[in-house]
Amino acid sequence: MEGITLILSTAYYPPVQYFAELLKSGKVFIEQHETYPKQTYRNRCYIYSANGVIPLSIPVERGSFHKVKLKDIRIDNSRKWQREHIHAIRSAYNSSAFFEFYKDKILQPLYSEYDYLLDLNMEILDVISNILEIEIRVYTTDSFIKEYDDNIRDLRYSLSPKNESAYSSPEYFQVFSPSLGFKPNLSLIDLLFNMGPETWSYLRT
Repeated sequence: MEGITLILSTAYYPPVQYFAELLKSGKVFIEQHETYPKQTYRNRCYIYSANGVIPLSIPVERGSFHKVKLKDIRIDNSRKWQREHIHAIRSAYNSSAFFEFYKDKILQPLYSEYDYLLDLNMEILDVISNILEIEIRVYTTDSFIKEYDDNIRDLRYSLSPKNESAYSSPEYFQVFSPSLGFKPNLSLIDLLFNMGPETWSYLRT
């Protein structure tokens, strides 16, 4: 599968599977012309807290998702959601092995105010890719194509919180796994804060 072209949705602090698939690819396109679907990884990530798995969702401007292209989806920054997400991530991972090492880079996008969801997500993707030293070309789509040829791997809609049980991966240590058990396919930051430099090799398994 080396060198394959991959089509992905944009994602907020994407899940482990997202990066595992990305590493198998030679070229990646992020869909920006689709009609915005709700309740997906596009504006939501999942982290592991003392209370179990919790979602962190970016609020978008009311009504902006009705038949609007994803690239035009605006973030509702009146909600001051960044502060809540930073606090949640710090609370969940401040005792993880590599939190202090990666926290500044991982949280950096949340200290800036972005108008558009896609811009924020692309910045997060760039930050994590740089941490992992992933050298894969990532582009945004020029137009919406409903179905791609078989030689292109299209995961825009199959990579979803609703389908997460379809993805299996080896267990790794998580801060709360001794008491609450292992939780698979969370945001990549869960893997990074717990596994550190071993993240890249884990994604290759």
